[in-house]
Amino acid sequence: MIANLPIIIFDTTLRDGELTPGVHFSTQDKVQIAQQLEEIGVDTIEIGYPGRYTKDIDQIIAVSQVIKHSTLCALAGSQETEIKHAAKSLEKAEKSCINIYTLVNFNSPSKPFEKNSILSTLKKQISQAKNYCNIVQWTAFDATRGDLKFLCEAVQTAIESGAKIISIPDSLGVALPEDFYHLLQKLYQNIPQLQHVTVSVHCHNDLGKAVENSLVGLELGVRQIECAVNGLGARKGNANLAKIVNKIKSNHNYYTSINSDLIPKISGLISKLIK
Repeated sequence: MIANLPIIIFDTTLRDGELTPGVHFSTQDKVQIAQQLEEIGVDTIEIGYPGRYTKDIDQIIAVSQVIKHSTLCALAGSQETEIKHAAKSLEKAEKSCINIYTLVNFNSPSKPFEKNSILSTLKKQISQAKNYCNIVQWTAFDATRGDLKFLCEAVQTAIESGAKIISIPDSLGVALPEDFYHLLQKLYQNIPQLQHVTVSVHCHNDLGKAVENSLVGLELGVRQIECAVNGLGARKGNANLAKIVNKIKSNHNYYTSINSDLIPKISGLISKLIK
């Protein structure tokens, strides 16, 4: 293994973190948090979901005016209007990414027309987003509970359509580390093109395994980890940023751009804002 490989830190405090019960960030809050995320060295900051929450449009625009180095990311679903909202929100960003998600665990996996429809929509989504943004990330929502064969087809379609980042999430936090490792291993074995894109993971903490699950794929080739300050996020939260950074710091095979000495500062800010 080549030592000292960079791991991209994708922070979703301002998007998934707001799904924490009782947590709502004002525009001023998001600007302040984003500035501190950039200060500590976060590579990508996911700010919101403008296609679903109209307030996120103005908030993304406001953050775009002050962030110069970190990539700014907006989430979008399968609707054309959602991608347009994401693109419009990111127009002023120095560096931008649209993160498109597709549900890959659906009720009738035996129906070919349903599969074909999903793949066709996926291809259209990514092609559309590429017209607005150089970096398109595709997220296989609920990947850990889906059909492996279809997941492989979807990932391959996303890559062929131009997605530069493929995110494999444990969306509901149901996977154990050994199971998540084997899923990632199967994807790498079945999809050679994964070697030519950035593979990301987004793990939830429902079983208390988000940090461990986020790290098990590094030896396979995972190079981006999605996490949140103080582990904020839907239900039991996301992988905790500080814990991820410290674990990577203790492994000489990998490194991040994060200045870990500054993490307590932003951790304290978040705690103060959500009281």
